[in-house]
Amino acid sequence: MAADVEQKGRSKPENPFLIIGKPLATAARQFAKSLIRPSTIVYPFERLEDPKFREEVAIRSGRPIGVGQVWDNYRGVHALNVNTCISCNLCAFSCPDLCIDMVTVPGGDPKHPKKCPQIDYGKCSYCGFCSDACPEGCLSMTTRYELSTPKRAEMVYSPQKMFEIYQRKLPMNPIRLERPANEDSILLDVPLCIGCNACARDCPTECITMLDIPKVAPKPGEKPAKRIWKEPVINDSDCVRCGTCISVCPKECLFWGTHS
Repeated sequence: MAADVEQKGRSKPENPFLIIGKPLATAARQFAKSLIRPSTIVYPFERLEDPKFREEVAIRSGRPIGVGQVWDNYRGVHALNVNTCISCNLCAFSCPDLCIDMVTVPGGDPKHPKKCPQIDYGKCSYCGFCSDACPEGCLSMTTRYELSTPKRAEMVYSPQKMFEIYQRKLPMNPIRLERPANEDSILLDVPLCIGCNACARDCPTECITMLDIPKVAPKPGEKPAKRIWKEPVINDSDCVRCGTCISVCPKECLFWGTHS
């Protein structure tokens, strides 16, 4: 009985011809296919992100290789349109890797220099949060993936360098066109506001206007105030929710919230 169980538990020895012949047959089949349609590309002379090359490969093989959403939505090196950047700082604020710094670029008002993002690709994880948060669509991601360099300092891309990439190749990622319905707004605590104009002065989209408000009636025996009181009014449709006004307010009278 024990001998029968032991004999049943043993597997039959595999045919030696199959052990050797099966891999050789597979290799021969793949070699024959490669003579008709090569399975590799001659990099860097042939590139999948090149539209002409992709069309040629698709025609020769009868199958689309690298064509479609895979490459069109690839998150690679950033492209920056310096001309439309409003220095709202939302890209740096939304970056989870803290690899974006706002640096001054030539041109603009000397009193209020223009700042644009500078990205350190030694830290970047290519999450795309910065391009999603950009309200003007000036920062986007291209299909460029080549970043090899012998020096770590060359991994830092200045605004001018990303602007050159923008001029050579248009960004691929789509721009967010609609604002979420549940997004917070910037609200004002009226009693705390002193009308200092700091919020309107530093607003990158100039969506804050300082309007005159009625003077407070003086109490009996007091002189009327000579100061013209002003109060910030925010154009919600032009606001990009960058939070600059909240950060510069000296009395902290601006805050995030929802309209009641």
